[in-house]
Amino acid sequence: MLKRFTSKRTNDPNPVPPGILDAAGQDSLAGEDGTVTDEVSARDALEDQVRERDANLSELQKKRSEKEKELDGLKKELEAEKLKQMQNEILHQLEKDRLERQTRAMEERLEALERDMQDKEAIQEYANLIKSVAPENGVDSQYVMKLQAQLAKAVKKMDATTHQMALVEESCNEVLESLKTEITEVVEERCRNEFELRKQLELLKEQKEDMQSNYETQIRKNQEELERLKLRASGEAADNIQEQMEETENRLMQLRRINADQDVTIQQLNETLENIERNSNTANENSDESKMNGTTSADDAERENGD
Repeated sequence: MLKRFTSKRTNDPNPVPPGILDAAGQDSLAGEDGTVTDEVSARDALEDQVRERDANLSELQKKRSEKEKELDGLKKELEAEKLKQMQNEILHQLEKDRLERQTRAMEERLEALERDMQDKEAIQEYANLIKSVAPENGVDSQYVMKLQAQLAKAVKKMDATTHQMALVEESCNEVLESLKTEITEVVEERCRNEFELRKQLELLKEQKEDMQSNYETQIRKNQEELERLKLRASGEAADNIQEQMEETENRLMQLRRINADQDVTIQQLNETLENIERNSNTANENSDESKMNGTTSADDAERENGD
């Protein structure tokens, strides 16, 4: 035992008592446990922050999707309102033109009636005709019966004419309703096509502006590159610089050609929109003329009845 203890003492130049060694080991273990506890708490705090940020991010994405849906709905409502407004404007314009033509026709008929009422020669001719038919010895019963028979015949004829007028009016109303339905469909189709063409035109304008901006940026860069190549022309071979300059000029020509193609496309869309509007106006004028012809036939029949 003594030898063993002595050898240990000789090996360890600074021997430590057993009690002191145990206390130091416990302190080192306690320090390591505190460090691990701090790391775990920091990691838990970071995980809590990440979870909180993920929750906030998911909530923001949800709100964003809801707002996008609301925006899409509002865009659809706006497009529907614009389309409805265009249809109402066209229909109101057609109705205004029809009423103006009808008013002018009624004014012309009223003027003709006033001229007929004030035509003294026609009135005198009617009076002479009545005098020629009347008996010379005064009014007798046969003449009265004859006038009554003619009156009954005229009333019967007037009733038949009124019935025919009612049938003509009903037929004209049916034709007008069918024409109105066709005009509404044509107007809806025209407005829809015009609206789509306007959207495409706006989209093409935006794309043209973006492409033009990009082209201008590329052209500016190419011009800067060209100037730089010109500055380097004194120190480099002439052939390589010439090839680079030709390549840069080809790029510029391609960009200008693409820009010209975009302008031609936009011009074609504008011409297509004008053709659609022109065709629609022609169709509307033809339908209005059909309506006016139906109204004129009804007015002529009524005038014959009055005569």
